[in-house]
Amino acid sequence: MKYTTADQWRNAAMERENSVDADESKRRRATVEAHHRSEGTVPNETQMADYELYILGKMHVEEYQQYLLFKYGAQ
Repeated sequence: MKYTTADQWRNAAMERENSVDADESKRRRATVEAHHRSEGTVPNETQMADYELYILGKMHVEEYQQYLLFKYGAQ
């Protein structure tokens, strides 16, 4: 692992180019919003910051899953 904290990993990922186009980002954002509506929840700032990694295509799904395990598995 080249990152010692989740913040380092997230910050490095946010420096990357988006790997999905605007339409795909819009679809991903709508999926997140629909999920929270169906659950009756509102994501907090930390959750939204994490979602942005996937929504914008800063991380592919496999890396995103690893990031979440690293971040929340350590708590």
